[in-house]
Amino acid sequence: MSSQCFDDDNTLTGYDSWRRSRWEEMAGPDGKAGRVAYRLITEPGQEVPEVPGRWTSTGFAGSLTLTAAHAEGVSVDGQAVDGTVELTSASSLFFPGGRRGTIEELRGAHVLVVWDPAAPTLVGLRGIDAWPWDPTWAVEAEYRPADAGRLLEVTRLTSPSMRDTLPAPGDFVFDLRGERHKLRAFGVGGDTLLITFTDGTSGTDTPGMGRWLILTRPKDATGMARIDFNRAVVPHHIFSAAFPCPLPPRENHLPLRIEAGERSPVFAAGTPTDTATCPAV
Repeated sequence: MSSQCFDDDNTLTGYDSWRRSRWEEMAGPDGKAGRVAYRLITEPGQEVPEVPGRWTSTGFAGSLTLTAAHAEGVSVDGQAVDGTVELTSASSLFFPGGRRGTIEELRGAHVLVVWDPAAPTLVGLRGIDAWPWDPTWAVEAEYRPADAGRLLEVTRLTSPSMRDTLPAPGDFVFDLRGERHKLRAFGVGGDTLLITFTDGTSGTDTPGMGRWLILTRPKDATGMARIDFNRAVVPHHIFSAAFPCPLPPRENHLPLRIEAGERSPVFAAGTPTDTATCPAV
C-alpha cells in the first residue's frame, strides 16, 4: 500500500502512469496477487499447510521459532535449516518450489506470510477492469482531525473472520454530485490514510466488500486534500484471500453510484480463485 498513488497530477497522463504502477503492484514479479498464506502462529509446534516446518510463538513480545529437517528444504536468510532457528520480522524465509515467506504482526500475534510465484491468481491475472478516466470524479475535501486516540472496530476477512480495532485519526468532508458526504479514514502507517467505502455499485459492478482510497494526511493549515475516485482500488483480498482486509465501517457508505476507479480483476478462463464469495457489507 503506497500513498504515492495519490498525487496532485489530475491529468489523463498521470492517471495512465498510476494505472501502470498499480498493475505492477499486483501482477509484477513481486505482485500481491501471489500471496498464498497469511497464518497466525498461536500454538506450539504449529504446522502450516502451505509450507513445511513446525512453528512456535510465545507471543509477539516473545520469540518465534521454526523447526525443520534439512530434507524439508527450508532456508532462513540464506542458511539451510536443520533443527530449530529463531525468527524476527527481518527474517527472509525460502521454501521448496520458489515460495518465500516473511514474518508480520497482527494484534500482538506473529503471522507467517507466504508468497508463491506460481500462484494461480498471479499467473492467471490478465488485467484490472476500470471505468474510463473522468476528471469530474476528483473533488476537493476538507480533512477534519478526530479526537486523539480515536479507534474504530472493523471486521477483518480472515478465516474465521475476526474483529480488530484500527486508529481513525480523521474524516474527509466533501461535496459530490450536489450532496455533502463524509468518509472516515484509518491510519495505516506514517502519513498514509486508508478509506474503505461502499457505494451504489458495491455487490454488482464492484466487490460487495467495497473499495479503497489511499491518501496522504494533509499537512498544510487549510486541511484540504484531493479525493480522486478515478483511483479507487479493489481491496487486495479480491486478488488473494490471504489478505486480511478490513470491511468498511457502515458510516462509509456513499448513497450514490461511484462509476469511477477499479471494478474487478480479470483472470484467464479457468483460473481458480477463492474470493468469489466475498461478503457484502
